[in-house]
Amino acid sequence: MGSRQLSLGAVSLAIVAGGASSAAGATVGWPPASPALPADWRGQGGGIAIVPAMLWWLVVLAWVRTVDWVHRDATKRGITPALWSTVCGLPLPIAAVLAWWIPSAAAGIVLMLLAWLVPVVLYAVARNRKVEESERILTAGHARRVVARLVAPLGIEISEPVREEDTLPTVEMLAVGGRDEGENTARLAAAKALPGFEELRRQLVAAVVARSSTAMVDIGSETTVRHEVDGVWGKPRVRRPPRSRKEKEAWVEVPPSSRDVGEAVLAAAQAICGKPAGVGRFAIKVDGKLQNCRVSAAKTGDVRQLAIQIEAPAAAFKTLPALGMPDPLANRLGELLGAERGLLLVSAPAASGLSTTFDLVVESGDRMLRDFISIEDAAQPPREIQNVKPVRFDARTGLTPVAALTDAMREYPAVIVARDVRDKDLVVELVRLVGEGKLVVMSLKASDAVEAVARVLACGVDPKTLGAALLGSVSQRLVRRLCPKCREEIPPPEPLLGKLKLTAEQLPKIFKASADGCRLCQGVGYFGRTGLFELASGGALRRLVAAGATPEQLRQGAVKEGMQPLRDGGMQLVAAGATSLEEIQRALTGKPVAAPAPAAAVTTVRPAPAAPVRKKP
Repeated sequence: MGSRQLSLGAVSLAIVAGGASSAAGATVGWPPASPALPADWRGQGGGIAIVPAMLWWLVVLAWVRTVDWVHRDATKRGITPALWSTVCGLPLPIAAVLAWWIPSAAAGIVLMLLAWLVPVVLYAVARNRKVEESERILTAGHARRVVARLVAPLGIEISEPVREEDTLPTVEMLAVGGRDEGENTARLAAAKALPGFEELRRQLVAAVVARSSTAMVDIGSETTVRHEVDGVWGKPRVRRPPRSRKEKEAWVEVPPSSRDVGEAVLAAAQAICGKPAGVGRFAIKVDGKLQNCRVSAAKTGDVRQLAIQIEAPAAAFKTLPALGMPDPLANRLGELLGAERGLLLVSAPAASGLSTTFDLVVESGDRMLRDFISIEDAAQPPREIQNVKPVRFDARTGLTPVAALTDAMREYPAVIVARDVRDKDLVVELVRLVGEGKLVVMSLKASDAVEAVARVLACGVDPKTLGAALLGSVSQRLVRRLCPKCREEIPPPEPLLGKLKLTAEQLPKIFKASADGCRLCQGVGYFGRTGLFELASGGALRRLVAAGATPEQLRQGAVKEGMQPLRDGGMQLVAAGATSLEEIQRALTGKPVAAPAPAAAVTTVRPAPAAPVRKKP
């Protein structure tokens, strides 16, 4: 017993001693403590760490969005969407499953990122080869665009470099006028097979960018091109980039090309028109909008000419003041249109916007309460105006304008509209109908309001009859507007100040066209046109007409009645900074003013960037 108690005591001492040793750090007979593990170690039990799990789900969600975008983008661009959806969609699910069992969470996330991004990079490489630079992804330009969108809500603007080629309009050529669609398709295919087709398309792109209404190709010992822009002919210009920061960009004339180039362009134009010579037509789509083109070819000696008239977009003018007509003049014209009877003349020189102005004059009349008829040429019908009944004559069938008018009078119209009148008998008949209580609105070619009256008298109308019938004569000219971006200030000359009865303090500056131009005006110095108008009317004018007064006497009488001559209206535009003295001289005298000397010619040129299309009268 004693020995047993001794043994138990010894064991107790040993236990106490062992506890004391453990407290002191002695580790006799016990396993060592486990070392510290990395924070991302999940152990062998498969436990979930919060941060790695969140990263896993973020990658998965980004992958879902990316695969959806790749499928839609590849479908839109026709880049084998089934293939790329598989390439971008398959690797990540495999990597995501493996990431759960890889001991290191960081390694699993890296594997998932590679499975997500590498296929996207491969798709971007294949995609970027088939799209324009401005649409490429995962490039420096793409990064700039993304950052610009992100900081835009903060009011920060990041400019993006734009290539000139990216700003040019898309011009697609179409064959029209064939017997059926099959013939048009054949014409287009035949033209595309010719070496001059692409050069013809480039010429049309340049004409559209320059806002040209007609492109003329002169084929002689060399080939030159001219554009008619805002009623003025000139050679096309292209931008010469500045060679240093101090140097301004300049616009130079396109150098001529060889005769072979011109012959190839002519052959392509004739092929798409389906005619080896003469007149034809085709169409172009400019950024999806259809415009018709009329083609004519002629030969004078050794020089052949190809003229391409490009149909202008539909005018957006709704009122006469929108054309540049002052409000008082437009109001006075409205009063004349409200008369029960009388003759109103509307005139302008050729290519001066007469058709547009005449249509707006007619639309200003009351077409709801009175019956309007329009005497028109069946070969060249004008734009239809609501509530104006067309009555057409046709020289091809022998139906004269007077005969068509006689038939139309059986319906007892109140207002007779006749545009671009050239038939003397029709003029005499229209003036006679004024005596029967009709209102006649007639347009004709003339340089000013007084000359229009003289032209009516020259048709054989009795002066007294015309004096009794005449309500007024309104005339128009078109002048080019100075480019608002590059116009240059100059001091006004003394004669202008005297004409306007202003002092140098009241009019310290006027403007002129820039010799260098800019991208907006394509180096021309002018952009768009506006109208100059004069209205001759009143009792004194009618009495002078009835008395057979001379044109100069008629002009003086009209000025006394309140007419502002075209030249005075032009001076007002100069004072307002809308145009230049040189442009008024050109528009009123018909004498071209020497253009600013262009910069030195270059041998390598590139198309200029497209400017915003504005409507012109």
